This record gives sequence, C-alpha cells and structure tokens, in this order.
Amino acid sequence: FWLKPFVARVLRRRLFPFSLFLPVCFRSCQSGGEVAMGSLFSSDASAPPELREKAIAGFTKSFAAGDDEGKPTTLGVAPGRAEVVGNHTDYNEGLVLACAIDRFVVLAGRCAPEGSLKCRFASESFPDGIVEVDLAAAYAESDGFTKIKQVGKQAWANYLIGVVSELAKLDIKVCGFDTFVASDVPSGGGVSSSAALEMATCKLLARLCPESVGQLEALNLVKVSKAAENNFVGMGCGILDQYCSGMGRANSLLCLDCRTVSHEIVPFSGAHFVLANTNAPHALVDGKYDELRKNCFAAAEVLKKAMGDEAATHLRDVSVEALEKHKGALTAEQLRHAMHIVHENRRVVEGVAACKAVDMVALGALLSESHASSRDSFQNSSRELDIMHRCAEGIEGHLGSRLMGGGFGGSTINLVREDCLEGFMEELRKRYHAEVGIEPTIWALKPGDGAFSEDL
Repeated sequence: FWLKPFVARVLRRRLFPFSLFLPVCFRSCQSGGEVAMGSLFSSDASAPPELREKAIAGFTKSFAAGDDEGKPTTLGVAPGRAEVVGNHTDYNEGLVLACAIDRFVVLAGRCAPEGSLKCRFASESFPDGIVEVDLAAAYAESDGFTKIKQVGKQAWANYLIGVVSELAKLDIKVCGFDTFVASDVPSGGGVSSSAALEMATCKLLARLCPESVGQLEALNLVKVSKAAENNFVGMGCGILDQYCSGMGRANSLLCLDCRTVSHEIVPFSGAHFVLANTNAPHALVDGKYDELRKNCFAAAEVLKKAMGDEAATHLRDVSVEALEKHKGALTAEQLRHAMHIVHENRRVVEGVAACKAVDMVALGALLSESHASSRDSFQNSSRELDIMHRCAEGIEGHLGSRLMGGGFGGSTINLVREDCLEGFMEELRKRYHAEVGIEPTIWALKPGDGAFSEDL
C-alpha cells in the first residue's frame, strides 16, 4: 500500500530522495532477528537429500580414523542468491530486489575433541587435501589470524576462517571443529557461492557452539559473514549476498534497504526465473569491483558538495533531478556510474510495485533496462553476458533479462512466462552455444528459504 502514491509520483517526476521515506516502510530485522526468518527454525527445515548425503559421506571419508567412524553431528545449510534488480546498489546504501535460491552449500561438521582448537576443512569442490589450522595460534596474538590465512589451492578455506576471525572480534572463541563442504551453488556464476559458504559456516557454528555463537541473532550472523568477506577474504562487497542467503523466504522476493539493513517481503508469482551461466571466466577480487565502488563514493562526495547537502553521504541520497542539475560537476566516468546507481534504485521501487500488481511484463522491462544501464553506463558487463542477454530476446516467453551480481562474467537472470519454461531454456542454450562456442549452464530457480542448521 505504501508504494502506490510514491510510484505514481515517480512516474510523473522521477524523484528519488530515498532516505526520506524508506526506513519507516520496511519491516526491520534488527530486533528479533530469528523471528524474521520464519519457518527456517521449524521442524520442516531440512537439507536437500542429495547434498545432505554428499556432505555426510564426504565427512566420513575425510575424517574417519581407527575406531573413529567419522560421523558428523550437525549440518549448516545456506543458499545462494539471485539479484533481480539493484546492481551495485548495496554498498551505495541503496535498494535491492533479490531472493535466496533453491541451490545450497551444505557443511557437515562436528566439534574437535574437548579442549582442542584444531580445525580441519575438506571440500568436494577442492579435492587437493584437507586444510588444517590451529585456532590456538590465531587466538594467541593480535594478528594471529593473518598467520593462518591460506593461499593457493587452499585459499577457499579463508571463507570459513574469516567467519571464525570475525567472531573473535566479538569476543567469541569457537571450539576446534571438522567440516566437509558439499555444494550445488555454481562457483563463479554470480549467485554468491561465497556468501552461502560463509552463512553455512555461521549456522554450523551456531549449532556447535550454542552458548556463544548460538546466542547471536540472525542479522548478527549476516553481518559476521559480510565482515569475513570484507576483512579477511579482501572483497569489498555490500551486505546483499549474505543478507539474502540468511534471510530468504520461499516463493517470495526481498526488497532490501541497505542503509537501514531491513527488508520487506515481496510476493512473487506469474513467471519463473531462469539463470543462464555464461561459463566464461568470472573473477572480482582482481580490483574491478573495488574500482567501481571507489568511483561511486567519489561521485557521491562531489555531488554532496555540489548540492550543499552534508546529509547526502551516498548515491542513494541523490535524486534524478539533483543528478541532472549537478552533473556538470562530475567527470564523465563518475556521471556514468552515478546515472546507473540512481536509476537502479528507481528500478527497484518500480519492480516492487510490478510484483505486487503481478505485472510480469513491467518487471521484465525493468530487468532489460537494468542490463542496458550496466552495459552502457556502469560498464560491468562482458562480451558473453551481452551475447546471452541478446540471445534471450525474441524467444517465446521471454519477458526480460539482465546480468546479475558483480558482473564481468557469470550469469544472466531471465524472467520467463510459466508456460514457456522448457522451450525457452533449450532455445537459449542453442543460440548461445552457436554464437560463442561455449556450452552454458541454464536452470530454472525458485525463490527459497534462507540459512539454517540441523542436528544429525
């Protein structure tokens, strides 16, 4: 109800001073965080059977020794996420329309023998051996965690170690533990397998350490996961990925306000999402993501001075009218980036309205508009992403599509009519392969529930 008068004004005047209205409109998750996750803590929550068995079998194979049967006691489970609209708006304290997906990272784990602070990590995706770290050494010195940071083929374990490091900053020291990682979240596909791994680690530790980690609310676990990626892994992401992985709701989208760290549950029906992984190289920690981030902050600083508004700390605070008025103060690159972020926030608001009206044609148009902005203004697309987007156009049932995630590779998200799903996926696969010579990975997804844990 709260969006109707605002969207009407938006369509007439394109005004977006977001900070003036959104904090009171969203359902905050800052108090009672576990309640906000709804059914995730009900007896119905369960890991997908195939991944569950993979994780348990992998644990037993990796850690059984002598009379020890190597059985895990606990599972930590977290999904990947899909970004529907709201590309790179999260670290600009803006808005994102997104969802958790029905692909998961599952960690099977157990505590080390009582008193031990040794950890052992293994993964089906990285079969080069077990990563072993001693938390006693990490806890003993102020820079102890940097000394156990992994490199090379074992660097994947830094997502788990980073979570433990951030918990230590909260004066929470976890026990030693063993864990095996199984996943069907595609790595490098733009669906944030890293955030899923961090959230699954948090949920596993919350179950293994109920008197410490287990006392943290869901939102605090989200923040721990984000900090692990920012501070330990070295990726300057916003909160979107971990938030969606932790707070997702089945059959619904989340409209996340990244300033207030709160969300509204948005109903979703009338179409399906299809993810199309280009299977082209996708790497963000090489500096491209951080370069975009710094450029956005620089543009916000220039506009704050130009507008004479000290409260305008991020591009989220800039209206379309203000950007047009003061665009001369920006460099060409800053203007392109600011245009993308300011209008992407608008697209999120209009996307929420489209979902509530079950207007999938309007939502699809917003997706395609977003891709054009990413390609032409923000310039975080790639040759393969643009080809995948173009190949989807004109296929029966296609309503819209856009790149997803950080960009520079990965996947597109496509909105497709319910009655055309199979035909769309097959035709898109053929078209992309014929043009690029790469076999894409294409699958339909459903918005899913967020992270949870369970005892075995």
